[in-house]
Order: sequence, then structure tokens, then C-alpha cells
Amino acid sequence: MNTQFDSGIEGNRTHPFRSNIDRIPTTHNEKNWEWTYLVRKCRNLELEESYDLYMRRLRIGYLSIFIFIELLVASVHTLLLLTSSDLTYSYIDMVAYMVTGLLLWLILSINFKSELISKHGWIVYASSWLAVSVMVLMDIGLNIYHATSTNDILNPIYDAYTLYAIYMFMPIPYILQPLILGIAVTICYIINYSFVIASKERSQDNSYYETNQQNQMHSIVNEALYLISVNCLGIFFRLMRDIALRTTFLDRRQYVEENLLLRYARDQERSLLLSILPAQIADRLQEDVRNRIERSKQQHQQRTRFDQRSINSSQSIKRWRQPDHGTLFIEPHKDVTVLYADVVNYTHLTTTLDVKKLVEALHDLFVRFDIASEEHNVMRIKFLGDCYYCVAGLASPNEDHAMCCVDLGLRMIKDIRDVREKRHLNIDMRIGVHSGDVLSGVIGAAKWQFDIWSKDVDIANRLEATGATGRVHVSQHTLSKLDGEYFFEDGTEKAREDPVLQKHNIRTFLIKSLRDPKHDPRRVKRELLAKKLSEASKSNFMYNSTLQQYNQNDEIVSTLDESHAG
Repeated sequence: MNTQFDSGIEGNRTHPFRSNIDRIPTTHNEKNWEWTYLVRKCRNLELEESYDLYMRRLRIGYLSIFIFIELLVASVHTLLLLTSSDLTYSYIDMVAYMVTGLLLWLILSINFKSELISKHGWIVYASSWLAVSVMVLMDIGLNIYHATSTNDILNPIYDAYTLYAIYMFMPIPYILQPLILGIAVTICYIINYSFVIASKERSQDNSYYETNQQNQMHSIVNEALYLISVNCLGIFFRLMRDIALRTTFLDRRQYVEENLLLRYARDQERSLLLSILPAQIADRLQEDVRNRIERSKQQHQQRTRFDQRSINSSQSIKRWRQPDHGTLFIEPHKDVTVLYADVVNYTHLTTTLDVKKLVEALHDLFVRFDIASEEHNVMRIKFLGDCYYCVAGLASPNEDHAMCCVDLGLRMIKDIRDVREKRHLNIDMRIGVHSGDVLSGVIGAAKWQFDIWSKDVDIANRLEATGATGRVHVSQHTLSKLDGEYFFEDGTEKAREDPVLQKHNIRTFLIKSLRDPKHDPRRVKRELLAKKLSEASKSNFMYNSTLQQYNQNDEIVSTLDESHAG
């Protein structure tokens, strides 16, 4: 991450015209506006079904607009008819327009029931064909009515309106179905127009029969070309709209996917950080890093204003990695328990065992220890060769921190004996546990190191060094926090003679076993809590190392479905 940040700033400084070069259109960008390419891309990404759901929501929006326009047009046309001088036959037209608007509203409103449409997809096609049929019958029927009742031969006035409604507003998916419906409507209007032309010619003088025939054919051809042009415009509009919507859909899908990837990366980064540091120190450290990066960017911008060719710019940019000398990320913690564990006979194994087998044995052992520490709510600090040390009650307050460490120590002895039998190794465990106060924090600049310090940490270390093989060695202060739940005996002779323990007047004891682990309600409660913590820890990066665990596709689909259709 550091290298990318530095190289990104250096790249912009070295190539000031890079942004203009990147704007040059490429062949790939041109393909993004090809309909066949977009359809193939959606199918390859298995997004066609999601796109259909997305388009269904959009078509419902378009249909709402059409119903509003149809009712508005019918109302305006009716009001205009009221202004005519002769209202004898206008009432039929007004009733026809208003009834048609209401019928279209009733027929098309069934498409707003999404559950019904999802189960019965044919309803979309049936309602669209029925609505268009009503519009055509109203338009042509009024012409026939006026021609037969008053001999007023009129041209249809809603032909283009009906065709545009098919291609722009009807909820029919794809292009083939609207095209078939548009062709059917065009044929109906051409037949009606032929009837209108023939009726007009019969009502006129027939002395120029051949000339009238030619004029009649020219008029029909012109009308047919006009309606075909309207269909072509409708198909073009539908194609361009589908291209624009597919492009928008794919861009939105990419945006959602990148957001999920970024959120996933942040969660992984946070889990990784919290597996090393307590939350309070991790928050302070992240905030400090963000502030340093921001300051470094501001300094670089100010510097480049005065000197674009500064030689030392790359060296000063990297100063963001170095914390201020006066900044310390140290936290005091009262009343915690520290556990030190050391592998007995490890030095002998390093001289007699193959390096690969030795590393595999240590890995197997420490993985078991990490799992056990998660289950017992104990935070591992680090490894020191064959030494494993951890602390309870530091990352989160825990009144049973001493019992957690002792239980962990007993579990570690069991685990190492399992490994010993499995791999036929002569190894065992020596464990020291002590309770007290510590300071925890991060030190270093380029490579941070989290650790704990205090005299109580040193005491826990001495308890481990002076302990007995296969036993948990605790101080009197720790024993007082165990509530008499364990059998114990006096500590080792080495502990009584140790100068550090003598200096701090530490009396030690060896834990033998639990008194009655199955019938203590407090222990049952702690075990249930430990189980919950263990299940919660499975969201950690060690258990969630693949992006498939994030249910990426499901989240993309749900996010797109929840997004605004417009």
C-alpha cells in the first residue's frame, strides 16, 4: 500500500499530461455502446435475470407516466370538443375518449401487481395487446361511425400516438413483441386509410377515374411510409433506451461491486488489525495514520506549486510512514492476567529433528493454542521462539480473566500432549500465570510491534521459568481470584529460591485440576459465553479468507434491487 501511494504521487508528478491521455476513447469504450455487446456482457456475467427485474421496475414507472398522459389527452380532447359549434355528434366522441381512458387505466393497472406478474408473465403481453386494441378500435370506430352517420370521412388522428405508446410506454419486454404489435397496428391503420381514401373518391366526380386511382395509390403509399417511419423511430428509440439502460445498469453494478469489495477489504483489514491490537489502540493508530497521510498530501501539493522538479520530494513523501516522536500509543490496564507458556525440550528438538518437521509441529501446536485462546477469551500477544504468551481482560473487561487463563493453561497442556502422541515427540508444557496491572501499546516506526510491559509481566515470566513440567504455575494473587474452583498444591522449590519472586514477595502454587467443572453454574455461564465469543470470532479474517463468504452476488442483486429505478 505504501509503494502504491508513493508511486501514484510520483507518477502524477512525472507525467503532468497523463490525465489528458487517459481521456482518449478506445475501442473498448466504443463497444460499450453496442447493443449486442452489452447483451452478451450481461449474459456472460449472469446478470440477465437481474436486468429483467431492473427493467420491470422501470417499465412500471413508464406505464404510470403513460396512464397519466392518456387521461390528460382524453380530458383535453373532450374539453376541446365542448368548444365546437355543433355538439350533436360530439357527445359520442367525448364519451368514447373518456371511456377509452378509463378502460386503459383499468386494463394496464394490473401490471402494478408485481407478485401476480412474477407468477404469470403472460399478463404483461395480454394487457398490452388488449390496451392497444382498445385504442385502435376507438380511433378507427369513431371514423366508421362518422362516415356512416354523417358522411364525414375523417382520417384517424391517434395512429402515431398509438405506435409511440407501444414502443415507449407499453410494459412489453425486448424488441420482437413490440415490433409485432406495431406491425399489426400499422396494417390496421393502412386498411382503414384505404377505406377512407376510397370513400372520398366515390363521393367525388368519377370523370377522371384513372387519375383518381393513381392519386389514391400515392396517398396510401405515403401513409404506409409514414407509419413505417414511425415504427422505425420507435424501434430506434427502444434500442437506444435499452443500450443506455444496460450501460447504466452495468455501471451501477460495477459501482456496487466495487463498494462491496472495498467494504470487504476494510473488514478484512479491521479484522486483521483487531487480531493483533486491542480496539482502542487500533482506533487511535488508524486515525494517526490517516492524519499523517493527509498532512503528507498537503505538503506535497504545496511543494509542487513552488518546485515541480524537486529532487527530494520522493524522500519527503515517505515521511508519512514515520509517526511523530512525541506520539505514544500506550494504554494502562488494571487487573488483568498474563500467561506465559514454554515448550519443554524444545532446544533438544532443534538439534535432533528435521527443520521442516520442527516447524510443522510448532505450527500445529500454536494453531491449537490460538483456537483455545479464542474460546477462552484470551488475547495472544506474540510468539517468542517456542514461548507463547497472552493476556486476559485487556481487549475487553472480563471479571473472570484469571479463570480464563488457568483454563487455557490446562487446555494447552492437553493440546501439547495430543501433539506429542500424534507426532511422537518428547515435548511438554510449562506454564506460568500471574494477575496484575500492565501497560499495552505499539512501538516502532516502520514495523509496529504490540506488546505489554510491567513488573507483573516479568513475574508471570518467572513463574513459567520456575514452574513444573505439565503443570500450571500461579501466584497467590491469581489463586485468590479463582474462587476455590481448582485443586492446588504448593509451588516449586525453584520458585521459592528465585530472586525476582523473592523481591516481590510472591508465593506460588501449582494447579492440579478443577474441583467439579460440570455442576458449577458460574463455570457453565463462562463456557456459554466462551462459546458465543468463539462463534463470533469466526467472522475473523482467519475464518473468512475468501470473497465467496461475503455472498457477493446476492448482495449485488439486493443492492441493485433496492436502488432507485430512475
